[in-house]
Amino acid sequence: MKPLLLAGALMLAIPGAAVADPPWKPGHHGPGKHHNARHYEKDRRKAEREYWKDRQKAERQYQRDLARAERRWARGQYLPRSYLADTYYVRDYRAYGLAAPPAGYTWVRPDPRDDSYYMVQLATGLIEQIFGP
Repeated sequence: MKPLLLAGALMLAIPGAAVADPPWKPGHHGPGKHHNARHYEKDRRKAEREYWKDRQKAERQYQRDLARAERRWARGQYLPRSYLADTYYVRDYRAYGLAAPPAGYTWVRPDPRDDSYYMVQLATGLIEQIFGP
């Protein structure tokens, strides 16, 4: 009977050892955790600002790359219909050293940052001639 009581007492003592104090200091939530909510929130906001800053930078670069890719057309290709609007037409073509376009054609400058001018057919957008770099 004594060995049974001794075994029972040992069984009750063993789980008590597993509930020991954590190895970190009291007041901390564990290794790698912030010790107070203010510091956690400050770091979270900083990380979020950096994320959005990087995302905006990537978006600007993407738009620049996209604009560069859209601006390059060759003779015989079709200019997108969005550029066949009055705002892109070159009315004072002689000031740019361009010849007068034939009937049914007009000079178009799709990007004001680029000095490329396209003579396009108004009905289809077919590029007949390119002037510029």
